[in-house]
Amino acid sequence: KNIVFLGSPQVAASVLDTLLAASSSPDSAFQVAAVVTQPPAAKNRGRKLLPSAVAQLALERGFPGDLIFTPERAGEESFLSDLKGVKPELCITAAYGNILPQRFLDIPPCGTVNIHPSLLPLYRGAAPVQRALQVCMMHLLQF
Repeated sequence: KNIVFLGSPQVAASVLDTLLAASSSPDSAFQVAAVVTQPPAAKNRGRKLLPSAVAQLALERGFPGDLIFTPERAGEESFLSDLKGVKPELCITAAYGNILPQRFLDIPPCGTVNIHPSLLPLYRGAAPVQRALQVCMMHLLQF
């Protein structure tokens, strides 16, 4: 079965790495058919365009560059057409950073699963892991 992974920062790259390793097993029931990530962004002092951590990892693992999609918005017609072309059974997101429109969500017959490193909706926002750790530390200090 084809799955599509969506993610961008380093925390998402570790999820992709696990999925790629699992899919390479001879008895795996799935394969990563495509990777979706944010477009390259200007970083560092030179403001050089660099791919996301997810794109970098995918390329380092030998994932085909033409199956790494970097749409500005997940509702772009050309992107949705490319996504339909890989026939995903399931999509998995981890810190993708883009709102997925209903037209996207209707494509995989098994749906889309969002993996998040903290408890939602309680610890959401720009730094959910840090917020969850702060709350844990506050509780520990009360003992």
